[in-house]
Amino acid sequence: MAISSFEQPQVDPVQVELDNEIESLEARIAGLRQRRIIQAANIINSRSSQTILRRLRSPPKSLETEDNNPLHSVANSNSQKQLAYNRECLYRICSGVTTFKVKDPDPCSIDKGAVLGIRIEAFQSGRYIRPYYVFLNRHHPDSSAWRVHRHTVPPCIPLDSLADRYLPAPTQSGDLLKGPKQALPRFVKALRSHVVAYHNRVTVIASMRRAFGLGTNKEQGEGRELIFSDISPADAEAKHIRLEWMDGRIGRAVISSKGKILKCVVIGEDGRDRTTERAVLGGGGRVEGITGRLLEMP
Repeated sequence: MAISSFEQPQVDPVQVELDNEIESLEARIAGLRQRRIIQAANIINSRSSQTILRRLRSPPKSLETEDNNPLHSVANSNSQKQLAYNRECLYRICSGVTTFKVKDPDPCSIDKGAVLGIRIEAFQSGRYIRPYYVFLNRHHPDSSAWRVHRHTVPPCIPLDSLADRYLPAPTQSGDLLKGPKQALPRFVKALRSHVVAYHNRVTVIASMRRAFGLGTNKEQGEGRELIFSDISPADAEAKHIRLEWMDGRIGRAVISSKGKILKCVVIGEDGRDRTTERAVLGGGGRVEGITGRLLEMP
């Protein structure tokens, strides 16, 4: 009994060409829409446009027809939205920390679902990355003390210890809740300091890898002699940098939370390499200059 094999449907080249053309047109439309948004923002932010918009907001009483012009109302509305957006961007860039209110949808939540959101901006490798969020709510409906409800902070940041230090939980004494005074501004400041220091250390390690030809791009190492076989963080917090030379030497540098190199040990076949250790610890001990100091070594 013969078994007929399933025949695969033939691909229509005309249909494939149409699909590719549709995808190309959709990508072009998306790019044009993004370009339109950018151009509209540039036009609204220009000095001449702002002068015209200010004149439209306070028109002379004799020109009553301008108030009924729909184009003027649309221009004013777009201008107000753009100004609010610019103000928000400027504040987020300058402060690094912003707060906002959130409503918890849980019907059994404390304080009718009122939640305080904290947004912490992070900067790494010359660009802003996705912000970190910390959400706080009350311990008790009758208490004004805050506690950490949810967060997106990475595990390497000591959030729990900072909360225990600056946001201590109140204790119940009879019908009253008593406890040490909380310091929410100091908690936010310390948390942001840890976040910024962590990303600074990660950025330094990434820049060292690029400088010594260990980046993800294979072409970066071409045309130069490799000095290191590996440069990588030795712990989750990136406070320990592991250095491995091509000649077999192994080093370890310890970095503080403020970006200062506390200790450095380099060991080779003949024992400790004091010259390299002094180069790593030089320059005031700042981690930002470790790449330049190692490149200057003979």
